[in-house]
Amino acid sequence: MKAMKKSLDLKNKKITVFGLMKSGKAAIELLLSKGADVFATEASASIDPKTIIWLESMGVDFELGFHSERTFEGKDLIVISPAVPKRIPILQKAEEHHVPIIGEIELAYQFTESHFIAITGTSGKSTSVELTGHILRYHIAPVYVCGNIGIPISEIVHKTKAATLVVEVSSFQLETIQEFSPHIAVFLNFSEDHLNRYKTMDEYFAAKLRIFENQRENDYSILNGDQECLYNINVNNAKKYLFSMKKKVNPGCWYDHDTDEAVIADDPREIRISLANMRIKGYHNKQNAIVSILSSYLYLQKAFSADLCKKALLTFQGLPHRFEWVGRFNGIGFINDSKSTKPSTTIVAIQCMTEPFVLMMGGSDKESDFHEVAKRIASHPFVKSVILYGKTRKKIRNALDENGFRNYKMTPTFKSAFFEATKRARANDFILLSPGCASFDEFSNFEERGNTFKKMIWRTFNQP
Repeated sequence: MKAMKKSLDLKNKKITVFGLMKSGKAAIELLLSKGADVFATEASASIDPKTIIWLESMGVDFELGFHSERTFEGKDLIVISPAVPKRIPILQKAEEHHVPIIGEIELAYQFTESHFIAITGTSGKSTSVELTGHILRYHIAPVYVCGNIGIPISEIVHKTKAATLVVEVSSFQLETIQEFSPHIAVFLNFSEDHLNRYKTMDEYFAAKLRIFENQRENDYSILNGDQECLYNINVNNAKKYLFSMKKKVNPGCWYDHDTDEAVIADDPREIRISLANMRIKGYHNKQNAIVSILSSYLYLQKAFSADLCKKALLTFQGLPHRFEWVGRFNGIGFINDSKSTKPSTTIVAIQCMTEPFVLMMGGSDKESDFHEVAKRIASHPFVKSVILYGKTRKKIRNALDENGFRNYKMTPTFKSAFFEATKRARANDFILLSPGCASFDEFSNFEERGNTFKKMIWRTFNQP
């Protein structure tokens, strides 16, 4: 693992933090603990009053509803939250004034002796991160799961000197790294996303690739052996391992369909671990499992135990809103996949369905192309009907029409879509919520959308 790096000297330095959500607040706390003079800026004028009280109690000057030139005038450093695009005009001005800009992940990295396993990709990150952390906790302590999954890295670093950090890393976070270098770096998969933030797919891909940028000879890079754009990547100095659901790979980890096992192949070593009876269901979760197993194996080395790994797999319950089994009511099975915010994740969800189902799909627009998912829906043997709702319903309908699929119903709202789905489903069918779109037309996030789905189920069928 790496030698310890030098930390930033922030004592009495004037620093601006952009964004006052979780990451921004965690960055402020870490900066204050290092003696920095902090100024905070938030584009939204409607901020939680508790946050304002907290800022005032911490002695932090701030502005709300705009970003003024105070953000860079006389400042030594700017720290931006993941949701803040680096190309906004005020940050471009800051760069013209030669004020350094880093992200919250880079800030945290500068002040910790912890070792990192970092996982990026278009989909599956959260489950892979949580499962990796779950496996590692059966072997070692302390282990923390943090990053884009909802717990800022700075929050952990502020409280813990050294630990194992399993980090979900988004392309937004990778845009602003400088020295950040995980011991294990994983690129799960790549597909179209975030074209509302990136001009091209190449720009989005390049941001993801930065996860490998600073790795060294004693580090490990893990890539998807089933995607040509990934397995051919040159990862510079790190040792390269592949994972695959389709073929044998060595060195790496592959899925044996005949035995339902993950096979770690690290010549001459071979370790087989059963994936039968895992609590999390779906073909895509088999892939998440082999990635998590391989990441844990490479991190632990000789301390890795196949038996402990099996126990971890059997006890992992998965995450809410990720192909989550809600229950069967009046003979209808309900699956909550609200985390699906892009067409590629809806494709993954419907590939897991082996019995008749009604699909709920729609939401706000991320400039996604729905033709591939429409093609998969049209050719799927078990899709009974698709209920379309929200701002994207016409766009998805057009894609379905072009692929000859007509068994859909358009509804204006999420609520109306739910009741239409329950009308069309029969005993032994499933209703799958896998929107393939962002949630911001009706909800504040995918969690609220998924929780609303579950509440509507319980109310409709008089469950407590």
